[in-house]
Amino acid sequence: MTVARSVFLLSLSLLAAFAPAMAQQPDEPVPAPTNVPGAAYPKVHADGRVTFRMKAPDASSVAFGFFDNRRYPGTKGDDGFWTATTDPQPPGFHYYRVFIGGAEVNDPSSRTFYGTGKDASGIEIPEKGVDYYLPKDVPHGEVRERWYYSKTTEAWRRVFVYTPPGYDAGRDARYPALYLQHGGGEDETGWPAQGRMAFILDNLIAEGKAKPMLVAMERGYARRPGEAPPSFGPPAPPAATAEPGRPAPPAAPAQGAPPRLDLSRMFGAFEDVMIKDLIPMIDATYRTIPDREHRAMAGLSMGGMQTFLIGLKHMDAFAYLGGFSGAGGGFGGAGFDPKTAHGGVMAQPDEFNSKMRLIWLGVGTAEPERMYAGVKGYHEALEKAGIKNVYYESPGTSHEWLTWRRCLHEFAPLLFQDAASAAQVPAAPAQTPAARRPGPPGRGAIVLNADDVPAFPDPPAGVDAERDVPHGKLEMVGYDSKSVGTTRKMQVYAPPGYTPDLKYPVLYLLHGIGGDETEWQRFAHPEFILDNLIAEGKAAPMIVVMPNGRAQKNDRAEGDVFASAPAFAAFEKDLLEDVIPFVESHYSVQADREHRGVAGLSMGGGQALNFGLGRLDTFAWIGGFSSAPNTKPASELVPDPARAREQLKLLWVACGNKDGLMRISQGVHAYLKEKDVPHVWHVDGGAHDAIEWKNNFYLFAQRLFR
Repeated sequence: MTVARSVFLLSLSLLAAFAPAMAQQPDEPVPAPTNVPGAAYPKVHADGRVTFRMKAPDASSVAFGFFDNRRYPGTKGDDGFWTATTDPQPPGFHYYRVFIGGAEVNDPSSRTFYGTGKDASGIEIPEKGVDYYLPKDVPHGEVRERWYYSKTTEAWRRVFVYTPPGYDAGRDARYPALYLQHGGGEDETGWPAQGRMAFILDNLIAEGKAKPMLVAMERGYARRPGEAPPSFGPPAPPAATAEPGRPAPPAAPAQGAPPRLDLSRMFGAFEDVMIKDLIPMIDATYRTIPDREHRAMAGLSMGGMQTFLIGLKHMDAFAYLGGFSGAGGGFGGAGFDPKTAHGGVMAQPDEFNSKMRLIWLGVGTAEPERMYAGVKGYHEALEKAGIKNVYYESPGTSHEWLTWRRCLHEFAPLLFQDAASAAQVPAAPAQTPAARRPGPPGRGAIVLNADDVPAFPDPPAGVDAERDVPHGKLEMVGYDSKSVGTTRKMQVYAPPGYTPDLKYPVLYLLHGIGGDETEWQRFAHPEFILDNLIAEGKAAPMIVVMPNGRAQKNDRAEGDVFASAPAFAAFEKDLLEDVIPFVESHYSVQADREHRGVAGLSMGGGQALNFGLGRLDTFAWIGGFSSAPNTKPASELVPDPARAREQLKLLWVACGNKDGLMRISQGVHAYLKEKDVPHVWHVDGGAHDAIEWKNNFYLFAQRLFR
């Protein structure tokens, strides 16, 4: 059962306190935003000093201290309150503790957070002029608590899942997923509470800087049945050292530092939890795009080590990896060799770089020397070995949450930028033709039949990678659309070696309801797919035209994209009377039905089936990938099966078995099968997403114009 986690909602009220706090007079201390409601202390001064206060009239001594070797002795007043004011503290989140006599306790005036292996008092020092991790007036996602049973540990485990803004409204949208891990001595509450990750993602998504994504935050400790639980000792405080050009670190900020435990044994069990339990549960429970191209893993400190040890061992599961103050196998020392590390997966840099979308490393400039030098050394070793990576240093911060907030803020915008979201998917079709206009998104039940199986194996990885082969030319062209009454744009791919001395077949490739003339190029790179196939002799040289299927004067995908559905039907006139004549007058093409094809994804798939099967005198090659509810009933698509059998060169109908619109393609296939109309029926394990459409284009293109 999904439960709203109220403890994380308090982040909003805590951080909302920043605004009035910052509005105070410059020299007037204000209550920390992490105080319990109504507590006047601790107070934060404008220069970052903190004044602590606690009532202990019978105590012989009281001191306050952050998690280093410094303590601030309190002075007792006549009222029994002990008060101490610290030196200026760096901004961000810090754990602290109170020492009463010989006892260490939490401050009852402060909220507690799980860190350093226990619940601890925490204080937020506002960072002036910085608001990327604060709540803003933007759409907000949610952090949800979920319990699931792990077969690895034979126990119930808890995970927190961030769902992006609009997740519940768009029921057919599917999202990439980031698996985000905490550090040693912390747990799955760290990123939502101390890390403020939800606000960071909300703000980045609202600014258009990051893709909407799910974020799963699990407990990074695991043990198999019969194993002793890990024993956490207090993190060992590293000595404060300075290096020329870098600020001296605090004495020993140990937030998230790996505790003393058997990491190899614990990481092995957690690896199985991640791969065998957690990811399958997330993919089955939430609307993810369940493939490596849409899956990332990152973590801080210990979680960074876990990320590289697990992610590089399972490159079939992850395409993006990030380490915040943590890298593979600990820290990259003098003996670290990328060619032999991690099972040798980086031994061939070009091959590794073509598969791994992102390796990201971040560290604070004031981190303890071992950690700073280790992460930087890992980065430098990768650079020397030719392994592409992104390296970031957080100025002036140590091994602490402000470093990791900054890392997430820099890392998240780089994720999934080449991956398409399946967000704009129309609803299931109504039963009557008059009501076929797409309505609000809605998922249909998926019921598989015996013949809903792949017609071909899945393509190999990297089919859309740019390789060292002859390249065609992809250009944006404008044409005068008389049917729409304006100048419109389309992308045109001409194959390698294109020459007016030859005549080429043409494929018209159509996008989905949320896309435009750039959609195919943005997420599937058909130009690279065809370059590679043509170089291998697997595809005929062809021209591919990618027009805008929204035939209206404002043809941008903005506002309520479903309201533009009538314009997709009107595109038939634009295609036949404007697009095709322009192409045939400006490019050297074979202008007959035998050398003309039409295909598309989702809404474009419906268009391709509607236009192609309705115009067999114009198109002989037709493909519908995950066709949407704009698809006409099969009996209307093929009213004359005998003519279709005679004139069709290729009819391709395909859909993923995780696609909520599956029944549309199933209906077309069932009718074609009943009427004995030859066609390809390809059902793979995909969803309504970019990988599904890219894979189908790769398979379809090899069978065109043969």
